[in-house]
Amino acid sequence: LKAMMRDLSATQGLAEGATLLFSGGSAGGRGAMAWLDVIPRMVPQGVKVLGLLDSGYYLDIDPYTSDFSPDFMVETSLITNTMNGTALVKAASPECEAAYPGEQIWKCMYGTYRMPFVTTPYLMTAAQYDGWQLSHDVHAYAGIESSPVYTDEELAYVNTFGARTQAMATTLPSQLSTSASIYSPACYNHHISEQPNFWKTATSDNVTQYDALKTFLKADGEGVNVWIDDCKGYECGGGC
Repeated sequence: LKAMMRDLSATQGLAEGATLLFSGGSAGGRGAMAWLDVIPRMVPQGVKVLGLLDSGYYLDIDPYTSDFSPDFMVETSLITNTMNGTALVKAASPECEAAYPGEQIWKCMYGTYRMPFVTTPYLMTAAQYDGWQLSHDVHAYAGIESSPVYTDEELAYVNTFGARTQAMATTLPSQLSTSASIYSPACYNHHISEQPNFWKTATSDNVTQYDALKTFLKADGEGVNVWIDDCKGYECGGGC
């Protein structure tokens, strides 16, 4: 990242007065979340840094199936401890490190724990029925199921997952984040910012991800915008 920022400054004209949208989706969304508050220190003075964090808002919830192991929480803990994640947490968010010290520091690399500590203006997108998490947590499917079929018990788990995502999303932005936008439709999808559904899938109020990003950028990341569906049940959103 340091080399990339140096190259953007040296060869691509990244300089005072410019805006840099630092983004990522899925695993990249988690990475962008982890690094976002460090990026302003890597760019020339006067560059406005904004974040687009797509589908990195992972829940701390036990999988429905025991066939999915290690789960996302254990996986994140292992990666944090073996790939120098602790150093990144210390650099990016001393506040998060203080909240989750010692063996809990992995939480500062995990969506629902880390997002309240992100201070750089951001737009976070999180489908309430995240396809990547649910495909793994319910059926141990190594990817994203295109048209999952659930038993009644599985559907109860899926609905609990969606309700938790909705409830957690409404807690954002935190008091540490003075400028942030939250986009969370009650839909089953994952990382659509690079897909045609970026322009098609919408909240029940008919706001697409494109609309949300356009509003966010037009405001230069300032202020707070919240587009969160409040219906109950799998894929209940009117724009899915």
